[in-house]
Amino acid sequence: MKRLFTAAALAAVLFHAGCSGEKPTTQLSGTVTFKGKPVPSGYINFMPDSTKKVYGEVRMVRIKDGAYATKEGNANGIFPGEAQIVISGFDGKPLDYYPDGKQIFNPWQTTGTVPAKKGTMDFSVPDAAANNLKIMPTADIPGSTGN
Repeated sequence: MKRLFTAAALAAVLFHAGCSGEKPTTQLSGTVTFKGKPVPSGYINFMPDSTKKVYGEVRMVRIKDGAYATKEGNANGIFPGEAQIVISGFDGKPLDYYPDGKQIFNPWQTTGTVPAKKGTMDFSVPDAAANNLKIMPTADIPGSTGN
């Protein structure tokens, strides 16, 4: 009877662990450059590519002095697999309504494969990302309706 109870308890623990709904994440770090120089400040959004049957939450990671690491901040890792990646870069010189400074290029989108195990992924934002640059505040402007 003791063996049956132990086996049942073990099965319940394993079942609960398998049904937690939490997907495994991985850690990623790397560099981000624009025009051959480190991006002073910015963000990278990693969005699992549902068109490739990769699912999970969008994770945003901070860029500081041309480097990022998913273990820092609130990202707590990112989901491995195919991803849509959007990079936003700023000059790092804070101004009113621009806490990260002014944009140095338009948000740039690319795709990539996030490795299942800890790894690195470097990005070189193309010069063309600055064409027709649309400067947008990175903070709410008082009295703004969002339009």
